[in-house]
Amino acid sequence: MSDVIQPSAIPAKPAVKTAARLFEAAARLRVSEKLVLIYLTYVSMAAPFYRVWVTQGLTIAVLNFLASGVITLLSKYSADSGSVKLAGSPPTGSLKDTLRGFRLAEWSAGERSVFLVTIRDWFPAVLILLAYRESGLLFFPDSTHRLDYLFVRWDHTLLENRWVLGALDAGAPWLERYLEFAYSLCYPLVPLGLGALYVLREWPRLAPGGRFEADRAIDRFWTTVLLAQFTCYALFPLFPSTPPRVFFHDLPGPVVQPLFREMNFWILGQYGIQSSVFPSGHVAAVTATALSVRAHWPRAGVFFGVAAASVAVATVVGRYHYAADAAAGALIGIAAFLVSTRLHRP
Repeated sequence: MSDVIQPSAIPAKPAVKTAARLFEAAARLRVSEKLVLIYLTYVSMAAPFYRVWVTQGLTIAVLNFLASGVITLLSKYSADSGSVKLAGSPPTGSLKDTLRGFRLAEWSAGERSVFLVTIRDWFPAVLILLAYRESGLLFFPDSTHRLDYLFVRWDHTLLENRWVLGALDAGAPWLERYLEFAYSLCYPLVPLGLGALYVLREWPRLAPGGRFEADRAIDRFWTTVLLAQFTCYALFPLFPSTPPRVFFHDLPGPVVQPLFREMNFWILGQYGIQSSVFPSGHVAAVTATALSVRAHWPRAGVFFGVAAASVAVATVVGRYHYAADAAAGALIGIAAFLVSTRLHRP
């Protein structure tokens, strides 16, 4: 029976090969990258159901497709930074041993690049900006401003309290200036959180127990932050509202125009979506960042915790958000951290 075809000789079907490649590509992805792909797919599919121009919908689809492609390529061609760094540590001794160490590092990385690992680590920061801008297009305006009138009543109860007004008057103008500076921290605080993890990678003795797994920590960090941000962006269209500074022009306490307030107004005027503010994505992001840093570096987590709390207060006092927005954002940041901890449990 020499003409009988052995099973191993049967060529694999194209569908089987494609499925195998997809599984292989998915296995290389980080948890945070899978989360990004899910969200970008959701936005691309949800855009036609909102009042989005055809050209805008096509632009969203193309940008999300390109972003997904970049994520896939980075996962394929970036090396595991921990293993490459270990393999690239040249042994002490003769020149021959040193060259052999560098050849070992090159072989370990293969066609991959440690430089691309850094790009891969920071690329989610770009995706946050992309997702934020796209969320402004998925918007159903509410001409009645039902949520605005509801939330502002709660704010008046809170901010017109004599203790709050007394504190603002007593601290003027420096308290308002500090709060405006604190609000400006909502932009760099997430990159600073990732930078703190880079510091721990270089000096792992700063971490509790002196042990720090950089790649896992960075993936967990972005899973927490992105989950918090994407949850807020997905909820924006369901709760249409307007920033109180725009709709009511109210400001508790003495009117102060510090430098940072003018800078914040300029940034929001240039890059803000000005459509929905519930829940607060800024508060959610800084809360998620503070909890993520604290999980690996408790001492640095104190600084990030104080900064996150200051941002939350500044959003309400500066009338960038309602108090309900800040409270919901903080809860989402905490929930994202708990979910991320569950997903990254060894």
